[in-house]
This record gives sequence, C-alpha cells and structure tokens, in this order.
Amino acid sequence: MREELVALKKYLVQKKVYKSIVGIDELPMLEGYCIYDAQSEIEVFYYERGQKMNHKSFQDINEAISYFKNLVLTDPTTRK
Repeated sequence: MREELVALKKYLVQKKVYKSIVGIDELPMLEGYCIYDAQSEIEVFYYERGQKMNHKSFQDINEAISYFKNLVLTDPTTRK
C-alpha cells in the first residue's frame, strides 16, 4: 500500500471515521466510500450491493485523497 494511503488511514482514525464505512485499498465491509490504488490510476467511489457508484478516477494520488477526504468528512453518517 502506498504511504499516502497509510497516512490517510491514520488521519481518518484521528477524525473518528467509522472503519467499517471506508475502504482504503480494499472494499468496505458492507457499503461505504472506497479509495483504491489500481496502479495506473486511483479510483474513488461509493460501494453498495456489489456496485461501484459515483466512480471517479485520478492520475494524481494527492488529488484523489483530497477528493476522498471531502466525500467522507462532509457525510455526517461517517463519524462517531
């Protein structure tokens, strides 16, 4: 896993984001936000019922992380 994604995991723990609602380089447990390193691009999407929804791809990992943080942190259901 890229070090930027490891840092993102730590950041979301500090922000008290539910681990079960996000997937970082993996799918969430049931449904939730996902950021995935597909090698040629970084994918950000909402995963629900086996489907990728609102899928967006990025070439720049920092841009993808910024977009992902905004999605997760503006959704009031993601935090304790």
